[in-house]
Amino acid sequence: MKTLLATAAFAIAGVATVQASDIAPVTGHWTKLGEHSSALVYYIDEPDGFHVLVTTQQGARDKAAVERFEPGLAAGQSAAVSTPRAAGEAPARMVLSNATDHLHIAEPPVSVAAQ
Repeated sequence: MKTLLATAAFAIAGVATVQASDIAPVTGHWTKLGEHSSALVYYIDEPDGFHVLVTTQQGARDKAAVERFEPGLAAGQSAAVSTPRAAGEAPARMVLSNATDHLHIAEPPVSVAAQ
């Protein structure tokens, strides 16, 4: 009961939480990084490690800035991708980790109230 009350209190207060996802090879994963910013992630499992592709989009669709990142991750390695947000806000940062049999994605914090 105490856990339920604490969870409800955090949800009402809009406390930031970190989202995480685990994806299989060649499975696309989309995440929202901000009001007008998102990222699409997928990877290919090769003998030398994961070949990851991250495509970010920032701004309104008709004037969006698109960037592409291609980190290579051996077993146990991680890489971070961060994108700027509005003035005064911390950048949206996601961490990609090679967990041997899948890619683990620690997504940027989002407001629980905004979900």
